[in-house]
Amino acid sequence: MPRSIRVKLNSTCQYNCRFCHQEGNSTAREVDQDEVVSCLKKFKKELFVYRVHYTGGEPTLYKNLLSLIKKTKKLGIINSITSNGQFDSGLLSKLKKAGLDSINFSIHSLEKFSFLKLQNYKMSISDGVAWAQKCIDLAVGNIISADKLISTKINCVVGDEFSSAEEVLLFCSKNNIKLRFLNDLSSNEKSLHAINLILKKNGANLIGHEITLISSSHRLDYQLNKKYNFGVKCIRNFYLKSLCDDCPIRKAGKCYEGFYGIRLEGNPLKVRLCLYRNGAPFVQDVQDFFKSEQYKELKNDIKNVRQYLLKDDIIEEQKINLKK
Repeated sequence: MPRSIRVKLNSTCQYNCRFCHQEGNSTAREVDQDEVVSCLKKFKKELFVYRVHYTGGEPTLYKNLLSLIKKTKKLGIINSITSNGQFDSGLLSKLKKAGLDSINFSIHSLEKFSFLKLQNYKMSISDGVAWAQKCIDLAVGNIISADKLISTKINCVVGDEFSSAEEVLLFCSKNNIKLRFLNDLSSNEKSLHAINLILKKNGANLIGHEITLISSSHRLDYQLNKKYNFGVKCIRNFYLKSLCDDCPIRKAGKCYEGFYGIRLEGNPLKVRLCLYRNGAPFVQDVQDFFKSEQYKELKNDIKNVRQYLLKDDIIEEQKINLKK
């Protein structure tokens, strides 16, 4: 179930990745940490949210990150962030001490020229190459260090070519670091084709499939050389009836995410339910969301899933988590 909620802390980032969707809003203001904590309390109570995923922008540029993690940890919520890795290595131990449970690194290329291509860079070649190599080296160093301290995973968005992503796969395999490929929603079919080429070229074997209920998210698990496992995040056709039934973007076949889950953004805090559209009901004030048809639909769906899992004794660990 979508018991994880994404909080967009800011819109500021050192990068300009050409495929970045900025969680649907590239100009959202920095959130207020106390408002986030108050909101998460309600989401935990009403929709049984137990995990928060901090994004951006670049979340390590958010000045109150450590304080916010400490406060949400005290709520009994699991904390995770997605970072580009452009931070001082000393921050890692502080994040762990504050209560961070896991970190996802966004790494899309380990080769400086491919890296620059992804950035749509507008500087001289010499300056660009030096900057790119510095960014790559810093990120790789932080990944290696983080993997020794905390649960660490690399997210790699695959565009319309596969060489950069394949290099990331080989790096992760060599260092036994968790990896998840994601398709570029802006070049959906080409991206999926590139992912399939990587899988075929490297002889990856499908070994598992995990579906997130009440969400468009699901993951295919693959194995490389009979020893290294990695995932490919996929999007399935899942929509909220109260949100998506009459959507012209969906009807035109241009909705590539469906209903993925709940995002929080901005100051004052708002609930975002759609990556592509603004205004109610796609983006709502928090107090309005808890009165909305979308809230009622989610509440009912979650209730039905919880009853099914608990009644049929489906995986004891799931039962324990559901009761938290």
